[in-house]
Amino acid sequence: MIVCPACRHANDEEARVCARCGGSLEPVPMVVARRAERRTPRPIEVPPPEPPPRWRVVAVLGVLTAGMIGVGALLLLRPDPCEGTNFSSPAFGYCLSVPAGWTAEPARFGDQVALDQFAPPKDAATVIVDATDLERGVTLEEWAGFVRQRDADAGLTPGPASATTVDGLPAQRWDVTVTSDAGTSYRMREVVVVRDEVGWRIALSDTEEGFTVSSAVFERMLASFRFR
Repeated sequence: MIVCPACRHANDEEARVCARCGGSLEPVPMVVARRAERRTPRPIEVPPPEPPPRWRVVAVLGVLTAGMIGVGALLLLRPDPCEGTNFSSPAFGYCLSVPAGWTAEPARFGDQVALDQFAPPKDAATVIVDATDLERGVTLEEWAGFVRQRDADAGLTPGPASATTVDGLPAQRWDVTVTSDAGTSYRMREVVVVRDEVGWRIALSDTEEGFTVSSAVFERMLASFRFR
């Protein structure tokens, strides 16, 4: 049986034309279109970044080198705060000029209190420098009030406070007079200052008779005082 491709009528095997529509039942060569081959897509190529121009590398190296040289120059050219003084404290961050003939040595009171002490070879005068770590935000007025209260607790009567400076920083000063049990009158001058949350106390003590001379020496020491 041959099925007519035009009208789908069934015809005998020997038929050459369709009995219904008369269409030819002869086989016709059919050209089948070639299926297009599926191409695998090429991977996307990302070109590598171009190396930076040589001039840019040289410029960056030049900037870094200039910066290092500048920092080194600042360190070398920065003035030495202790220039012109003859004593730099190994315990505290300061330096000053010690008068000729005076000794400079550490002093210790108890197990915890350490300070620097300066004194002439024969006279009774003594200058001490000590520093105390403060809580953040403590002001000069609060530190001065603490030191004055400590004096009062020790039986001393601090005199009126006045403003002064230490190495350009605001400071306060006052005098204290006390009489020993033996009847000897002593006089003390205290100077307090606050720097970087550290409270400093610089004090002179001497007999009433020698205070006029020693206080003049003390003022010169204060003028030479430098933080470092």
